[in-house]
Amino acid sequence: MTNPAVPLRPKAERWDAEDPGFWERGGRHVARRNLLLAALCGHAGASVRSMWAVLVLFLPAGNGTAAGRGATSLLLVTPLLAGAALRPVAERALRRLGGRDRTVVATAALALPVLAAVYMLQRPGAPLWLLVAVAATAGAGESAAASATRTAALFPRRARGRAFAVATAGADLGAAAVQAAGVVAAIAAAGGSSWVWIAAVHVPLVALAAVVAALRMDNLPVADGAAASAGAGRSAFRDPQVWGLSLLSLATVGTFTGGGLAFGLVLRNGFGCPVPAALACALLATLLGAAARPCGGRLAGRWGAARVTLASLVGMAAGTVVLAAAAARGAVGVFAAVFTAVVVLAGLGAGAVGVLVPAVFAARAGAAILAGRDAATAFAASHEGTAKVSRLGGASGALGAAAIGASLTGSAAPALPALWGLLGFYALCVLITWPAYARKAAARVRGRGRPGPLIPYERG
Repeated sequence: MTNPAVPLRPKAERWDAEDPGFWERGGRHVARRNLLLAALCGHAGASVRSMWAVLVLFLPAGNGTAAGRGATSLLLVTPLLAGAALRPVAERALRRLGGRDRTVVATAALALPVLAAVYMLQRPGAPLWLLVAVAATAGAGESAAASATRTAALFPRRARGRAFAVATAGADLGAAAVQAAGVVAAIAAAGGSSWVWIAAVHVPLVALAAVVAALRMDNLPVADGAAASAGAGRSAFRDPQVWGLSLLSLATVGTFTGGGLAFGLVLRNGFGCPVPAALACALLATLLGAAARPCGGRLAGRWGAARVTLASLVGMAAGTVVLAAAAARGAVGVFAAVFTAVVVLAGLGAGAVGVLVPAVFAARAGAAILAGRDAATAFAASHEGTAKVSRLGGASGALGAAAIGASLTGSAAPALPALWGLLGFYALCVLITWPAYARKAAARVRGRGRPGPLIPYERG
């Protein structure tokens, strides 16, 4: 373990959080410090990624070329699409770096989208293609937010769930922070040009996060399955469990992220709500959804991740039916309340899926060991499967958020075909979750399944 008193520390060669002596002698302190600083950097990354979801609400007053509904929808989803494409590239490029260097590089890269946005927003009449290019650079925030979650691997397995919740909470609150800044700007500016500071305020935030991470974080090795062989990686991608769990991540994380970011634009475009009111509703939904995500993880540990995931998907499907009815009747109050409830349910589901993924692969590893296979090989395959779902789930969550944002904001009113399409997608996820996870859990709890200890996704 490295010396925490030294500002610039070399890369650690040994980290064994499972060793109780190592953990108590200082490992706990170092891991917590790195987790909190990484969460700060993840917060900055998510805030930069979400920045354009707020800026588009002001563009009709400040930049006529981006006043159309199609243009604002494009600017909303471009950072999400760019982030989904950039995330695997960044993971490969930064794979060999330690925790500190990886976090510093990912955070420092946020200076480009922030400074570019500040420059472009002060020039009314800029062509739409140039604004889209600048918005695409904000996708770098996805890599910074994802980098923060890797620090959970520094903790013992029993504590990784809580560490992951802390890391994701920092990122989830990034969207809420920029929405809060938008509310303040909307009230103070009243349509004036001072809303540009929504982007400018990120300059000191990014600089502070990068400098503090460089001075106080450690270059600790983080294992995430990257060292697995190429053959193991290809076999994991052929695993139907990887794709099925990634689909559940797309439904829950994508709805939570995309719904929270698109909510303000949906209310303004579809119902003509003022910008401050639209942003206030979006801020409330994002905060409640961020609070629900760790609650989903806790409920999954108590009631079973499969049951909580299934309940959240059923609730999201029912809420989508009500949203379609409210949109058809123009009932803005009902629509806003139910949309908030759907985002909260998606947050609960995202937390439950975060527990479900490692539990499924751990159960597979346990079954392989009972069948006589090598324990080290079984656990390596389990870690590889979890890592692949994490990578696919992160990208699919961003893609799902972009799809939801585009479908709900691209027309003058919340499009009924888009809502019915979401309903069909949620129904598909329910049909996957029930037979593959929830029904097996119910059978084992009632004693009709194969013998063996209960695993986290099937507790009753």
